[in-house]
Amino acid sequence: MLIKSVFIILLVGLFCQTSYAKDNCPTRKPVICYWASWAVYRPGQGAHKIENIDPSYCTHIIYTFAGIDMDGKLTSLDNHNDIVNGGYKKIVALKESNPCLKVMLAIGGWNEGSEKYSLLAETEESRKKFAEDVSRLMINYGFDGFDVDWEYPTQRGGIPADKENFVALLRALKERLKPRNRILSIAVSASVAVSKQAYDIEAICREIDFVSLMGYDMQATNATSIHSPLKLESSDPDDRETLDQIVYYYKSQGCPTQKIILGVPAYGRSFTLQNPQNNHVGAAVLGVGREGTFTREAGFLGYNEICDLKRTRSDWRNEYLERNAAVYGSINKLWVSYDDPKTIVAKAQYVLEENLGGMMIWSIDTDDFKGRCGQSAYPLLQAINKGLGNQLPSSFSHVDF
Repeated sequence: MLIKSVFIILLVGLFCQTSYAKDNCPTRKPVICYWASWAVYRPGQGAHKIENIDPSYCTHIIYTFAGIDMDGKLTSLDNHNDIVNGGYKKIVALKESNPCLKVMLAIGGWNEGSEKYSLLAETEESRKKFAEDVSRLMINYGFDGFDVDWEYPTQRGGIPADKENFVALLRALKERLKPRNRILSIAVSASVAVSKQAYDIEAICREIDFVSLMGYDMQATNATSIHSPLKLESSDPDDRETLDQIVYYYKSQGCPTQKIILGVPAYGRSFTLQNPQNNHVGAAVLGVGREGTFTREAGFLGYNEICDLKRTRSDWRNEYLERNAAVYGSINKLWVSYDDPKTIVAKAQYVLEENLGGMMIWSIDTDDFKGRCGQSAYPLLQAINKGLGNQLPSSFSHVDF
């Protein structure tokens, strides 16, 4: 009898400890971390696996991407990586080391296009069927939420009705996910021009928990330019789009400020200069820059690739633009605009000043995740948390589930 009583007391104590741990997560501004699942295939030091993720830096981690087939059925885009190799299960298991972490699955992305999503959103039957698929997958793998990255309604093969149908799709997802306490979010273009055509902003913000503004890839194509400008520099043309403008537009359209998440890049956009001596913003170019060793995409360099160049080349030159909250660097004919810890902190300060909901980063696998260029790993993620004033827990290992 005594042994039984002690056992019950121990169980109650463990329950109370567990409940306390779950209900007393540190108060932090949301840091939404996208992870590109294809990063596992990058060569050498650029390969990024789930085991490389430090879950203490993020409040939310979003696994990218799932997709849909032509029948509107939710599907894995890489069955070997996601299912056979256990990608979905491994990413969700990160909650064991950080019980406060929310792990989500994203659908869509640029390469998925828009036409299939336009068809999916067109009828009530297809929307409800899709929402049921999503709900079942959330439960099956233990995801905490679902992120919709349709690029973009009404465009790239879409139809005008997409603007209204997108709201209806989000409403169908919300009806299935909310009763089971799942998060629903979206990622949207940071272009005001695109947003006016694609989104009924007040309506979509009613249906979702947060909206991530994809604050990057805003560069010109015919000359060097900053791809993630916060505000206008005095030398910028008046029609230059900035992050400040898209934030103001979302506010003006009735989206609650706390639902707006400002996205920042962990990569740069590069060009090949016509003349290495003319290396300022607006300089003439021959085209996009050469591909990086790890990411292997022309015109794109991960922050880890950029800081490798800075570390190994004494002739690398940086220039900071204070109002853009951006930096550009050049070496010979290579020119690249990007964010570093200094500019990330400046953007985090803007988030606090504007009382936005938090920050998002695309994507953690191109941060300096091995600490090759500094004293510690993930300098951009650290800068986000520092700028937002987030206190990082020293360890979650004491929490016992």
